[in-house]
Amino acid sequence: MFKVNIKQRLRITSVHILFSLILLCIALAFVYGIWYASPLDIAMGVTSIYLILLMVDLIIGPLLTFVVYKEDRKKLKFDLIVILILQLSAYIFGLYTLAQGRPVWQVFVVDDIELISLSDVKKTKDYEMKEIFAPTIFKKPQWVAAVYSNDPKKIQQQKEDEMFEGINISTRPETYQSLDQKKQVILAKIKPIRELEKFNRDPVVLNNVLKMYPQAIGWLPVKAPEQDMVALFDKLGRAIDVVNLRPWD
Repeated sequence: MFKVNIKQRLRITSVHILFSLILLCIALAFVYGIWYASPLDIAMGVTSIYLILLMVDLIIGPLLTFVVYKEDRKKLKFDLIVILILQLSAYIFGLYTLAQGRPVWQVFVVDDIELISLSDVKKTKDYEMKEIFAPTIFKKPQWVAAVYSNDPKKIQQQKEDEMFEGINISTRPETYQSLDQKKQVILAKIKPIRELEKFNRDPVVLNNVLKMYPQAIGWLPVKAPEQDMVALFDKLGRAIDVVNLRPWD
């Protein structure tokens, strides 16, 4: 009986592990394939949160199934339902947290790029989310430019909000425009590639990154919660990519 019990425990635990792996693959596709595509996972410091999700989903869930296994099918069914509800609740909450914290917009502001998540957005009285910039769970981070209003009263209010309320223009979607409209401004602001040598003193690492983007002729700093990085631009002022290089000491 003991051998059968262990065999059954292992069988049902294996099924639970398979179910958990499917959930984690879905999360992996969203987190590292869309929301935090490399190197944004490093810039946002998302790995620790994903590891918690991994531990809860892949380890604790199946482990509880192994521990609570019993021959009584009715009691076993009830216990498994409770475990699955708890596991799915933790999984959904974890994914929701990652979705809210993801960099939805890569915003050009004056002379740098800021990574802005849904949780950063400030809904002032002028709040408006243009459909073209509206986030969905299937969109990768969008390149946009935050631009002060042409209305003298509104621009004054925007600057006062920055000074006294700490509401940066980058967190106000109503100010967003297509990055293409700011190509000339970007071309005037980007720094020459050679300046990256000041802050990235390992020439091998620097050259390996730049070899991947031969069209890059300049860069701007990227401000991020965990690790500041570099955004590369081509000769037409178009954004190429965010790369894991340092923009300052």
